[in-house]
Amino acid sequence: MKSVLDGRIRARLAGKTAIVTGGASGIGKAVAALFAEDGVSVLVADLRQEPVDAAVAELAAKGAVTGMAVDVRSETDMAMMAEEAVRRFGSIDILVHSAGILRAKDSGPKTLLQLSEREWDEVIETNLKGTFFCNRAIAAVMAQQKKGMIINVTSVSGRKGRAFDSAYCASKFGMMGLSESLAEEMRQYGVRVHALLPDAVDTPLWEQNGPIKAPGYSLAPDRAASLIRYIASLPEGVAFGDGLVAPFAAGRAAKPAQREEPA
Repeated sequence: MKSVLDGRIRARLAGKTAIVTGGASGIGKAVAALFAEDGVSVLVADLRQEPVDAAVAELAAKGAVTGMAVDVRSETDMAMMAEEAVRRFGSIDILVHSAGILRAKDSGPKTLLQLSEREWDEVIETNLKGTFFCNRAIAAVMAQQKKGMIINVTSVSGRKGRAFDSAYCASKFGMMGLSESLAEEMRQYGVRVHALLPDAVDTPLWEQNGPIKAPGYSLAPDRAASLIRYIASLPEGVAFGDGLVAPFAAGRAAKPAQREEPA
């Protein structure tokens, strides 16, 4: 049985439009699924066409879901994504920017002393530069509309550094600063910018972590997605304080783990 709050959220989201980057898997895919069920027209954006097509095929039964293969590291791709969303939907109400990587391709946990320039650049360009290109392209549309919401999915690693994750942590700290600055800049246009800091979430990102396994108390992606759904449904004039979303485990201190990788 659906709760009264669930009905209110659904009523507020119905008829809106959204772009979800990293939407072919993990938190992004879970967000796209919830949005589609709420009557949101969703553009799923991810790096490779095959996973995008698979996600769209799976989610199409839930609602109006389309897809697009783009690279967040490309200024051209992000401009094209914004233009395509406006062409398809007429406006962009919500951006959930969930695209990101933990490590460079074929890399594993390394200290800063072991990290190569290539490995550093790949993480920073995807997570931080990608957020810059993506947010800038969508914010330009929302500034003209005088409305909209941007939700950047960062990490607890954007508030506390972790050993063997220097590039990832640097990128996520940068995403927090970017999000906070953009929030102040977009206030004059009526556009809200939020950053969400997930702790351990059971997503494919863990596959980039070699032998280190996800903890048994990791959140399912749909739990983090439910909070994003709630934030996206907030009435105009209401903002959500940026915050942590973490699993609750009996006997575990209420603080981010030191050696566990986030979503």
